[in-house]
Amino acid sequence: MVYSKDTVSKVVALCLIAALVIPVRAFGASDLTWINFTSMRNIRQMRFINDTVFIVSSGGVLAVGQHDEQGRKYVNLDGLGTNDVSDIIQDQSGQKWITGFGRLIRFGGDDSRQFLFFDLDDKLFPLNCVVDDGDNLWVGTDLGLALFSKIIDGGQIQDSYQLFADLNPAPEVYDIMLGGDSIWIATSSGLAVADRTDPLLLKSPASWTGYSRGEYSELETDTIINVASFNSDVYVATRRGVFRMDRGATTSFYELPIYGVKTINQMKTENDSLFVYWLDTAGAYGVVDADTLVRLSMEGITGTPGTGAGDGDMRWVATPDGVFYSTATGYVEYPHLGMPGNDVSDLVIDSDGVISAGFRKDALARLEGGTWIEYEADLWAGTTDLALDPFGRAWAGSRGGSLWLFDGDTLAHYNDTNSSLIGIDRWYGYVLGLVAQGNYLYVGSYLAANDYPVAIADLNNLNDLSGWDSIGVENGLTDDVVVDVDVHGSQLAVATEQQGIFVCDIGNDPFTSNITCQQLTRENSLLISNNTRRLKYSPNGDLYVGTTNGLSWYDRGIDFFRDVDLPPEVGAGVTSLEFDGRGNLWVGTSEGLVWIEASSGERHVYNTLNSGIAGDVINSVTFDSFTGDVYISTTSGFSLIPSRMGMPTDDVELVVAFPNPFVIDDSNDRLDFNFGREGDVRIFNVAGELVRQTVVGDAWDGKNDKGEGVSSGVYIFIITDREGRVGKGKILLVRQ
Repeated sequence: MVYSKDTVSKVVALCLIAALVIPVRAFGASDLTWINFTSMRNIRQMRFINDTVFIVSSGGVLAVGQHDEQGRKYVNLDGLGTNDVSDIIQDQSGQKWITGFGRLIRFGGDDSRQFLFFDLDDKLFPLNCVVDDGDNLWVGTDLGLALFSKIIDGGQIQDSYQLFADLNPAPEVYDIMLGGDSIWIATSSGLAVADRTDPLLLKSPASWTGYSRGEYSELETDTIINVASFNSDVYVATRRGVFRMDRGATTSFYELPIYGVKTINQMKTENDSLFVYWLDTAGAYGVVDADTLVRLSMEGITGTPGTGAGDGDMRWVATPDGVFYSTATGYVEYPHLGMPGNDVSDLVIDSDGVISAGFRKDALARLEGGTWIEYEADLWAGTTDLALDPFGRAWAGSRGGSLWLFDGDTLAHYNDTNSSLIGIDRWYGYVLGLVAQGNYLYVGSYLAANDYPVAIADLNNLNDLSGWDSIGVENGLTDDVVVDVDVHGSQLAVATEQQGIFVCDIGNDPFTSNITCQQLTRENSLLISNNTRRLKYSPNGDLYVGTTNGLSWYDRGIDFFRDVDLPPEVGAGVTSLEFDGRGNLWVGTSEGLVWIEASSGERHVYNTLNSGIAGDVINSVTFDSFTGDVYISTTSGFSLIPSRMGMPTDDVELVVAFPNPFVIDDSNDRLDFNFGREGDVRIFNVAGELVRQTVVGDAWDGKNDKGEGVSSGVYIFIITDREGRVGKGKILLVRQ
């Protein structure tokens, strides 16, 4: 689906929260096409609405009507605007509402309407829950409580509240309960209740009564995660227990006995029952009956129950291991949840188009036939970087589990016992940075215990220690806090956390060369910051370094770095760098993606406000040299931007125009060429007259050099690459 920029139709500024409410339909900063992949495994809430169970997660919403069928998945491209969602309800009129990161969504599939919430710094912030109150909604956020009108001007924030009795100001509101004229809120600073008949009075902290650990020590913590009404009593849940509130002459809280309880995950009322999901030695959930928590059967369920939902006939339970539905003989796992997780660290794509992805906290998996298959690799705390070697094999670095090679179903593990890769200690190998060139693989080891933080592997001799070597202090690489590596020709660049970068001369063969390394810092070479995070060589060998303070490139003409200006929307923290086949630079940050065109230097910013990208926090960018596609790994899934020029080629004589015929019925229509390198483009009419002269990468808009639209007809293109080789072909232009 292609997204175009929409206009903002309403802005309402509020004091205290200073939230902006912006009704939006579709987003888009350009004519890029976005395809997103997310996981439904990190589940925040489950609710039955009519005959459908809605599964709300960090990867969107999954609506399942039949337990034996694949449900309907809704992500940011399907009207949500974000994949990071937290709650869903249906109001009295039958309208569904969803809360997510920075958004309250009036849900209707592609006809959804989004209302955006910004803080004083113009940053989106999380919305945690929502309850219906007739013409209004109450919304719990990370900055307090908001009152939203469903009817005024099509929807707008009416007020915001941050002061609740003597609780800490502006707490996170996790849950809301309405009862009679009262509103109860569960917050990070305690429990609060007030009369809501006059919402204006709720601005005063004196209108609220608060309950916190300071006065009620039995709660043990100020963080209340849920509040619910059951059998005319008020129940509250903290992470440490479930309590019934006794509102007699003096208020007290009675703790329900739960044997072996460690952590409460959620408490909620459903079908006149109060359900509790908790963690003990085996994981459990149950219902409250006369101040007793009755444990229910977990037959068939694996993992710790976090939430669930039931309609009286069937119950669904969610755990970190998956989602399970009840049958007459026990629970059965529901298989259609997508990827292992949403925090995608990196990915690679082989020549067969198989995607292998690493996840920061979850797993290492590949996508085959629409199904994600996990590798049985001990990654400890998740994957870091992935790389494809010249033999088509994929490598994965891990946070604690050292280095893994996976080739189809085959797995091989490399650590300090069978390679030169040394970890922080014997049991913890932390890989940051992977790159393969020719017959060699270069591996960055964070805090290597022997001060040799870069391991080198001979890809033809992996199973013998003679096929491994390393670079460290003896070579002039004097800092072991390595965070990334890259290689071009006879140069290996190494990024460090606080000491700038090192450029090492590795020669033609790193195993026989006398390797020496030179340190480049802010002090001796004008690097924008010594706190580096990523580095990347361009196709022509220019070195780019991403830091916490911005981006620099090394000008070999003056032997100093020059700063690269990034748009202010994305801040200065660079998280990833990648070049595509035409030398365009893709810069990932914690606030979005920047595409810098090689031909013009023009910058394009993509975030969840102006495009279909999966998330704003970019972990890595991957260019698929086989197809020309670009993949963006984020903390909210990953996005695929399909190539607009078809299968790329490096042979100028094989270049074709795309699309052809070139039909122009919109000012945004463009024609491109599938040449994967730099080159000059000349377009002639059939009379041999020069119509347009430009460069590869600068798509043709159907205009001549004077900016005038050319007429329909046949045109000739000639492309000359940097070596002087020439390719040519015909274009049929049709102007409508």
